[in-house]
Amino acid sequence: MYGKETWVNAKAMRSRGMSYSEIAKALGINKRTAIKLCKQEEVPAPKPRERTSILDPYTEIIDAWLEKRPKMKATQIFAQLGPLGYAGSYPTVKRYVAAKKEALARQATVRFETLPGYQAQVDFGKVRVEFLSGEMRRITFFLLQLGFSRYRVAYVCPDETRDTLIACLSQAFLELGGLPQELLLDNMKPVVVRPRTADEPAVLAEDWMRFCATCGIVTNPCWPFRAQTKGKVERLMGVVKQFLSSRTFLDLEHLEGEFRAETMRQGASIHSTTKQEPLLRLELERNYLGELPPHPYSYTVSHERVVSRDLLVSFEGNRYFLPQAFAQKRVKVKATPREVLVFSCEGALIANHRRRGKGAGEVVMDPEHYRGLAGAELAFSHLERLKGAGTLPLHRGAEAPNRLRGGGSWR
Repeated sequence: MYGKETWVNAKAMRSRGMSYSEIAKALGINKRTAIKLCKQEEVPAPKPRERTSILDPYTEIIDAWLEKRPKMKATQIFAQLGPLGYAGSYPTVKRYVAAKKEALARQATVRFETLPGYQAQVDFGKVRVEFLSGEMRRITFFLLQLGFSRYRVAYVCPDETRDTLIACLSQAFLELGGLPQELLLDNMKPVVVRPRTADEPAVLAEDWMRFCATCGIVTNPCWPFRAQTKGKVERLMGVVKQFLSSRTFLDLEHLEGEFRAETMRQGASIHSTTKQEPLLRLELERNYLGELPPHPYSYTVSHERVVSRDLLVSFEGNRYFLPQAFAQKRVKVKATPREVLVFSCEGALIANHRRRGKGAGEVVMDPEHYRGLAGAELAFSHLERLKGAGTLPLHRGAEAPNRLRGGGSWR
């Protein structure tokens, strides 16, 4: 094949009146080639060679595997091709898999915007945080974001079990004031028994289906290894991890308080996509949310806490009294929809309280538990007088009980 330079020279010589024989002799080509080059109007281009590869019969199989499992490694694919008859080398497979994954990553996606009340995206996350004592601790948190309003709900939680997921969702629904039609989440163990595939839908856990049936919501598990399906909550995941990992906290109670404050601040800030405050859009979206179930779904979630020196244990922004023997000791707080149960590390029940609203700021105290402590009698008499004057330091804007008694609460 002769290139552009030979073609240009042949055409130039012909335009000067040279014969085909003279052109052929000058360029070192035969006469027939000279004639062909002079009569050719376009620049000669080499014909693409049809390359074949020993991997060609297996590319469709590899494509199907990568569609179902985009993170499947080339080593796994190479091992599974052997029994199918592939006799080529591993580098050949590796090059094809790398190119295919790059092509899949570049594929365009359609941005999915949801109608009001239609969808909430849900996920768990983990991040290491630092406390003032120098302790580094891995914290688990729950995230929910409504698709339309972009309103977010975020809680620190003890684990990623089904009871914890149900508890967080139940609390989130109360905060939202209603139920979305659909929950979009990963193929997480609390929800699915068998993940969704290209050929079959996900198989949901029986207890999870019972919860969904009680609430009247639909579960939509994502495609495995495809994070962009629930991109709204995935982007939020990075924001939350950055917030928690970049700060030092006094203790877990301080972390939870800062986390709540940051979530509220984000709800009142202009969202970069909607150009509106999520709180304002939530007011509109609430008109499209489903009604809350008349009775809360039963669950039990366990949290570890340290009792303060004044015999109070913090939980969900409220504080509950405990016996003197447990001052500054670790305990386990188990929450049901209606009760807060406190257990010792050995499993003995210490206290049982009616569950107060999340973030209500209530302090539930019993004077009998402080009997015998130095200054207790005087302290409670002062609190009674302050309460009577309407200047109780623990007051948070709600009406306090008329008189202090065992199990009473100061808000």
